Parts: sequence; C-alpha cells; structure tokens
Amino acid sequence: MTEAPYKAPALEKGLDILECLASLRTPQSISDIARHIGRSRSEIYRMVVVLEMRGYVERTDDPEKLQLSNRLFEVGMRSPPKMDLHEAALPEMSTLAARMMQSIQLAVVSADQIVVIARTESPDDVGFSVRLGHRRSIMKSASGIVLFAFASPVQEAKMLEDLKAAGASQEELDALYAQTKQVREQGFVSMPSRMVDGVTDISAPIFNAISSSAVASLTVPFVVTRRARVSLGEAPNLVVEAAQRISAALGRPAPPPR
Repeated sequence: MTEAPYKAPALEKGLDILECLASLRTPQSISDIARHIGRSRSEIYRMVVVLEMRGYVERTDDPEKLQLSNRLFEVGMRSPPKMDLHEAALPEMSTLAARMMQSIQLAVVSADQIVVIARTESPDDVGFSVRLGHRRSIMKSASGIVLFAFASPVQEAKMLEDLKAAGASQEELDALYAQTKQVREQGFVSMPSRMVDGVTDISAPIFNAISSSAVASLTVPFVVTRRARVSLGEAPNLVVEAAQRISAALGRPAPPPR
C-alpha cells in the first residue's frame, strides 16, 4: 500500500473501527474490535464513544456489543453522484427487465470487489438475482471485469493494488488483463456465471460526465426460459444500449455509431 504523506492517527482508528464492524457483520464488543484491528482497548475506547455519539455505531440488546447503524448509508445516499446514478438507472433497469424478462443488477467498485447497489427483479416466474449489498471479487464477476476494463489508469492502478492486497496471484491478474482487450473492443462482457450453472452474465459499463472511468456496471444474469422475449445472442446489444442511455442521463456524450 502507498505510504500516506500525512498521518491522522485518530481518524485512522475511527475508520478501522467502522471497516471492522462492516466486514464482520455481527455485533462486537470493544475488546473484540480492538483485537481484530490490532490495537488495545484503551487505544480505541474514545473513538468508539465518539462514533456512538455521532450515530455511526449503536448498542445492541447486549449493551456490551456494538454494531453499525444506518448512519453511513444515510450519508452515502446524500452524495449527488450516487443519487444521480440511482435516478438515472432505475427507470432503464425496469424497462430492460420487462423487455428481456430477466433480472437486472447495478454494481460499483468497492476496493477489490464489486458491490450490488440496485436491482430489478425479473417479471418472469423464473430468474436469478442476488441481494443488495452482494459482494464478489472483481476478477470473478462480469461486472468486475467490465469495471476493470473501462477504468482510467489511476483507477486501474488502485484496483490492482487492492487485488494484490487481497491475495490475488500474478497468474490471476494476467488472466484479468487478457480479457480486457476484447472487452474494450466489443463494449461488454458475456460469460458463463461463475456462481450458478446455466446462467450467462452480460455486463456493460456506465459512465458519467466527469470521470474517464466507468462509474458502474449494468449486468443481466441471463436465464434461458420458455418465456424469454429475446435470445442470448440479442441480449448484449440491449444491455449496452440501456447502459448508454443511463450514461447519457448522467451527462456522458453519446458514443459514435459502431
């Protein structure tokens, strides 16, 4: 990890506490948190008190246990880019779901993983979807491969750093790079799901007006059913077109005709 030019020990402790509670997903005592982040109880006690006072952590039925509150989610949803992304994407996702009779997912990068931030269920009786907040390695998902392929050099370097820190081997990174050229040329990913047999993940990038990196991916876990309204061969163009309309709503100039 790159050495930070400035140190803010108290802030770093506070962030460590929040990230610890987010990753463990179960209530923890102050002693538990201290052990997980490699600090003493006395080092983090005041940080926990302040985070509780500010509403970022809260006590559970067991007063010795702490968990994250909804405060971080509320703060994140105030961010205009995220609000714009949801507002632009959800109508298109609903339209695409009805057109294709498939589930639709919207994902963004979070360190070495993608996280699903919105979804639209298939109108059909049969479909495949994951829960909101679902996380998966960038290297093991169509969404992640798209976001890596359409990352700026700075964002790509950050993603590589995070992947290496998470234990990715050079062989795995080489395989990721090998996929990016074709993805950039065709503008989307279409690949067998690495989670479920019989599902083909189709994913396309979404851009906004200010970033050279893709800000999100629009993904369809395509399931072949008798009620499917489009074929697997037709599906990628529909996903790409929907992603381009979302990008246009976010202020991205329309791409030249292919």
